Amino acid sequence: MSARSACEAGAGGASPSPNRQTAPKAGVTYAEFLARLESMTHLRRLTTLTELSNVAAFMASDQASAMTGTVANLSGGAIVD
Repeated sequence: MSARSACEAGAGGASPSPNRQTAPKAGVTYAEFLARLESMTHLRRLTTLTELSNVAAFMASDQASAMTGTVANLSGGAIVD
């Protein structure tokens, strides 16, 4: 979730990331909440913190020096519908 949409959602009581406080507000268990998020991606799983940090490290490294104006999509193929 972008910082802007997180601020907008935050005003309504939603959290910008899945956590144990958000699920009860939505009337579902935490496991159901995560399963729903996972079902909304092509990979059928959420991106891990390790995967995010590996991409961040690569993008900040000299190996990515030829990349310009690139957006790294780490949504796992999220289907926003």
